[in-house]
Amino acid sequence: MVIVKRKELSLAEKLYLPEVLRGLSVTFRKMFEPKVTRQYPEEPLPKTEVTRGQPRLVVNEDDAIACVSCGLCEAACPAYAITIDGGETDRAIEREPKRFDIDMLRCILCGFCEEACPKDAIYMSDELELADYSREALIYDIEKLKRPKAALQKRIDYVNRINKRWQTPSST
Repeated sequence: MVIVKRKELSLAEKLYLPEVLRGLSVTFRKMFEPKVTRQYPEEPLPKTEVTRGQPRLVVNEDDAIACVSCGLCEAACPAYAITIDGGETDRAIEREPKRFDIDMLRCILCGFCEEACPKDAIYMSDELELADYSREALIYDIEKLKRPKAALQKRIDYVNRINKRWQTPSST
């Protein structure tokens, strides 16, 4: 049998006094630091190219949607928030979505859809505000998701720049 000798605690240690004083000192120091308060919604949230807001579909300069309804974004979505029904078009070899819905109540803004898309048709926008009066209004259809390529250009350039680091010099 092994006997473990325990340290005898002082009265201050029994009352947790050192821990309480340490906690109070942190609180007292923080009281005199400058406050950081954002006056939302009057003062908008800062947005940069790295901001990952709501997903949006790219509309090319010829007013055609860039999506070919391959379903990879739907398969990559861990929250099962994307629903795509594809259809044929008049253009050669291309398809386009007849239905493209994103349930924003389920979307976790992870960006996997952006990474999975082989046609660079879906990007995370800098649109952050998400509020409405009904659940049905937060299921975005293809018309709510469309954005011109110019509106998403900052994010597109950022994604292209970070993906470039994975390319080998021979594949460029």
